[in-house]
Amino acid sequence: MLLKYKALVGRSEQRLQSGLRRLTAERRRLAGIRDQCSRLQGEIEVQQQLAKAGELAGMALDRQQLFGWLRRNAADRRRSQALRLELRQQQENGTECEQKIGVEQVLCRRLEDRLERYRKLLAAERRKLRLRQFEIEECELEERMSWSK
Repeated sequence: MLLKYKALVGRSEQRLQSGLRRLTAERRRLAGIRDQCSRLQGEIEVQQQLAKAGELAGMALDRQQLFGWLRRNAADRRRSQALRLELRQQQENGTECEQKIGVEQVLCRRLEDRLERYRKLLAAERRKLRLRQFEIEECELEERMSWSK
């Protein structure tokens, strides 16, 4: 029975370590996603500032300048829209990652509880074994004492 408990403890420790590695990997992934989101948010703000700076404030333009401004403005809008789309996708990835982290945390807690139970069972089995050994030694001593009388 002792060997079975030792095997259970060993396998439980392996599962727990594996779960903790997955949890750490997901946390790193989430940190990367958050960094990416803040970078994208900064780029969007820069794009908005550029759009405001490039506004026509009552300036007189010829046809070529107007078409150039319209092209640049359209390109800026497309870039801004692409950044917003990428930001939205990263935010969704972050939400998904947070859910995975929650699931992994619950799993790790369960694995920790199970490991603790197995360790307690192993300790109890060892105590029983020590008591049996002690009783056997005590009986042998009593038997030797009775022989010497």
